[in-house]
Amino acid sequence: MKHNLLLLIIFFSVLPLAGEPGAKPPNIVIIMADDMGWNALGCYGSELALTPHLDQLAEEGMRFTNAYALSQCLPTRAAIFSGQYGARTGLTSVETSSPGYAPMISPGRPEALDPEVYTLFEMLWDAGYKTGMSGKVHIGGPVSTDSGLRNRGIEYFHDYGLQWIGTGMPNQNDKKVSAITDDMIKFIEENREETFVAYIAHHSPHTPFDVPPSSVQRAVDRGFKRSSSRQGAFSERVSADIIAMIEYLDSSVGRILDKLDELNIADNTLVLFLSDNGGLSRVWKNDPLRGGKGQLYEGGVRVPFIMRWPGQVEAGSTCNTPVHVVDLFPTFMEITGGRSQEEQVLDGVSLMPLLKQTGTLSRDAIFSHHPEYVVAYAKTPCSMIRKGDYKLIHYFGDFLDPTGCVPKPGALSGKFILGSRTELYNLKQDPSEEQNLINDMPEKAEELMTDLKSWWSSTGARMPKSNPTMDRSKWIWNKTDEKD
Repeated sequence: MKHNLLLLIIFFSVLPLAGEPGAKPPNIVIIMADDMGWNALGCYGSELALTPHLDQLAEEGMRFTNAYALSQCLPTRAAIFSGQYGARTGLTSVETSSPGYAPMISPGRPEALDPEVYTLFEMLWDAGYKTGMSGKVHIGGPVSTDSGLRNRGIEYFHDYGLQWIGTGMPNQNDKKVSAITDDMIKFIEENREETFVAYIAHHSPHTPFDVPPSSVQRAVDRGFKRSSSRQGAFSERVSADIIAMIEYLDSSVGRILDKLDELNIADNTLVLFLSDNGGLSRVWKNDPLRGGKGQLYEGGVRVPFIMRWPGQVEAGSTCNTPVHVVDLFPTFMEITGGRSQEEQVLDGVSLMPLLKQTGTLSRDAIFSHHPEYVVAYAKTPCSMIRKGDYKLIHYFGDFLDPTGCVPKPGALSGKFILGSRTELYNLKQDPSEEQNLINDMPEKAEELMTDLKSWWSSTGARMPKSNPTMDRSKWIWNKTDEKD
C-alpha cells in the first residue's frame, strides 16, 4: 500500500501543468468591453458601479494596473488580431482623412486589416482550438461568412455590427449584451469537450445608452440621476444610465463564469477581461487620470485588464508592469504551443513571466501612433512612448487644449494651439499628467524622442504632413458628433 501511494505521489508530481510541454492547453475566454474606463470596476477602486463578478474575477486572478490599449476601438481590435501596433498595420484610427482646412494632412489608412496578416485566431485554430466570437468585430472592411472572419481564423461567429451605435437607431433594450452572452454560452456548451477560444466582444458601455429600465432604476435608487439624452451629457456625468450599463455587463460576465463552473471546465480555462480604450469623457470620469477615449493621455489608453488562470496565476495578485494588447498574441502563442509566421513581426512580448511571477518583460518601452484628427475626442495627430516611469507625447502640428474651458452639454470645448508640441511626464509621481517636464528634463525628453523616431522608422509608420491650404478661421472646435 505504501509502495502504491509513493508511486501515485511521484506520478502526480511529474504531471505537466497547463501551459507546459505535454499538458493540455487551457480554454481561452476573452471578454471585451467597449469604452469602459480603467477605474469603472470596484476592484480598480470605483465606488460608483457595483461589479461583484468582475471583482471576484480579480480576486481569483491577476489584476493589471498599467495595461494599455489604443485610444480607439478599431486600432485596439486590429492590434489584438494581428499582434502588431497600428503604426505597422496602418490601422491607427477610426478616421481616414483630415478636415481640409486643418493644419496637418492625415496620411490616411487602409480600409481593413490586411488579408495577408496571420491573426491571433488563425494561430489558435492551427494549434487545434475551436474558435468562436460574437459581438463587435471592427477591424475594418466588410465581414461575411464567405470571406470575413472565417478567413481570419474564426470558425463560428455572429457579427452584430455597428448598427447599435447610430443615434437614430431604435432602443435595443440592452445593446445586445444578453444576445452576445447567450451566443457564446451556447458555443462553450457545444465545445466543452474540445479546446476552445471564445471571444465575447460587447458594444457596452459605449453610448448611446441602452440598458433595461429596471437596471437604470436600481442606480437611481442609489442616488444617481437619469441622463436627459441617450448620448449622454458632460454636465450630467456620471449618470444612472452609464452605471446601469456597467453593472448589466458585469452580470453577463457572471453568467459566463457560472457556465464554466457548471460544465466543470473553469479550472482549465483562462479568462481575460479588458476594455478596448479608456472611458468616454463626455459620460465618464477617468479621474485621477487625465483625458479619455481618443486621447493619448492615460485616461484614453489605460484600461482594466484582468486575467484568471487557476493553478497558474496566483489568486488575488496584482501586476504593476506596463503591458499592452499587442502582448496577447505572443502570450497565447506560448501558452498554447502555437506558432507565428516567420515573415510576420510581432510587436508584443509574452506576459508569461508576469503571470507566473518568474521575471520581467524583455522590452524597454510601449508605443502608440495616431496621425489622424478625431476632433470629437480632442485628438490631433500625435504619438506617444512610455519607457519606465516616463511618458512622452508628441503632437505633430497642432494641439487641442480643453483645459479651463466650460464644457457645453453633450460635448467638450477647447482651443487649438498651432505648432508642434512635446510633453513629458513622470507617471509614477504624476499619474494625472499635470506637470509637463519637457523644459525640466531635456535629456530624458531627447532620449525618448530618439526612441520614438527609431520606432517610427522600424514600423514604417505613416506620418502626417503640413497642410499648405490650412485655414485658421475655419479651425474652430465645435464638432459634437461622436465617432465609434
